[in-house]
Amino acid sequence: MNTETTPQIEILAGLRAELTEYEVRSEVREDVAGLAVCTDVRGVFVWVFVSYSGRYFSWNQADRQHPVNDIPGAARRIAEQVRPGEVEAVTS
Repeated sequence: MNTETTPQIEILAGLRAELTEYEVRSEVREDVAGLAVCTDVRGVFVWVFVSYSGRYFSWNQADRQHPVNDIPGAARRIAEQVRPGEVEAVTS
């Protein structure tokens, strides 16, 4: 078993932790170096990856991106997508 954590996995773990502030469930998947973010549809996830350059989170088939040095901002954008209309209520 590989116990070494890559920088991408560490960054995704930080994003996962931040998403809990919005009551959004997610799971780091080391086998694909991605974050599976739960949606309201069972078995459907928003997949978040770290770009090849390591500078951006990328999701929606790279249609959406956000700098990895702003984890709270990325978490908010992702939460707004998977829980539309609920994010303001959680953060207020």
